[in-house]
Amino acid sequence: MPRAFFRLFTPLIAGLAVLVMAPVAQAQSPFSAAVYVNDDAITNYEITQKRRFLEFIGAAGSDPRALALERVIEDRLQLQEAERLGGRLTPDQITDGMTEFATRVQLSADEMLAQMRQAGIDRETFVSFIRAGVLWRELVQATYGAQVNVTETQIDQALSVEGVQPSTEVLISEIFLPTDPQFAAAVERMVPQVQRIGSETEFANAARQVSVAPTASSGGRIDRWIDVGAMPEPVGAAMREAPIGRVVGPLEVPGALAFFQLRARREARSVPMSSVEITYYRAGLPGGRSESNMALVQRMRGQIDQCSDFPGTVLRDLPELPESAVAEVSRIQTQIDAATRGELERLNPGQISANLVQDGDLQVLMLCRRAITGEGVPTRDAARVALMNRALEGFGMVYLQRLRAEADIRYP
Repeated sequence: MPRAFFRLFTPLIAGLAVLVMAPVAQAQSPFSAAVYVNDDAITNYEITQKRRFLEFIGAAGSDPRALALERVIEDRLQLQEAERLGGRLTPDQITDGMTEFATRVQLSADEMLAQMRQAGIDRETFVSFIRAGVLWRELVQATYGAQVNVTETQIDQALSVEGVQPSTEVLISEIFLPTDPQFAAAVERMVPQVQRIGSETEFANAARQVSVAPTASSGGRIDRWIDVGAMPEPVGAAMREAPIGRVVGPLEVPGALAFFQLRARREARSVPMSSVEITYYRAGLPGGRSESNMALVQRMRGQIDQCSDFPGTVLRDLPELPESAVAEVSRIQTQIDAATRGELERLNPGQISANLVQDGDLQVLMLCRRAITGEGVPTRDAARVALMNRALEGFGMVYLQRLRAEADIRYP
């Protein structure tokens, strides 16, 4: 990294050192405090238990203890905030949460607890995980639920092929700069420098020097694939299109300016044609590619923006056509003839094709939707809940980052 870059960061480094200093490994009792979160002690034993739990569910990452420490801190912040605002759970709610989690791996709660005991994980570790998760979910729902409005169009999109594929996931690194008044001048000079970073190495060095995010010690790296749909929209939208290595930001979040660097992106396309139902309109116009027919198609493209308008527009312009000449068709993709399927494959919903001529008639096609069909397809209610949860995850991510920025986290 250029010397000028480090010189620019120097005024802030001293002020932030206490915030980003990594804990020093010490030979301590398992029940001595490893870290304090707003004066609430987290013990070495709790971190060890969390590490075992993450290993048990296959989410330990490349540095299990470091990840366990971060997750325990997040759990404690979530619990503190929920309890501050009056959140409470009944024993039945905790039991239900444990049962719900266990059923994800086809186990009962008792069976999961038995397997955890064999892995050296005590019951309270599981209970604490469920308590923090349920309370946090209810808190985010109560705080932001009224801001989430899932429309019928969004549900249609979620249940369509376009809503399922591609599923875009990204690996990112992050830098959070404080917005405290005493750092304002230094941060203002720093922002354009961060925006001009052109490599992962430079970004990682900068994160270690100045970021107040918990990932600072690892160069800002978040070592898990993140669905862009679960990210706050300004970031998620940018990550869908940004080239690898691009720095996105600053994004204003409570208490900080956030920058994200895209390290990798992947997409999954896994819906077979036999599970795709295509709905489209077809109109056969006598005269093939006549000037009048092509002029009509051009007008249709300018006038029609939804499928419900298709039959009325065609029959109004060609009153001599029988109504049977215009048809709405819904078929599994593999059941559509190859020529028509090829035309529809090139269309997005709402677009019109007029390239085929069959039996002397110009075949005008308008794609309405591609829907997933067959076993395992969620209901509209399930899709609505999933969309709400996805939106709330984004709000929750920003909420938690604010709590991190405001928290007094110190190591003994």
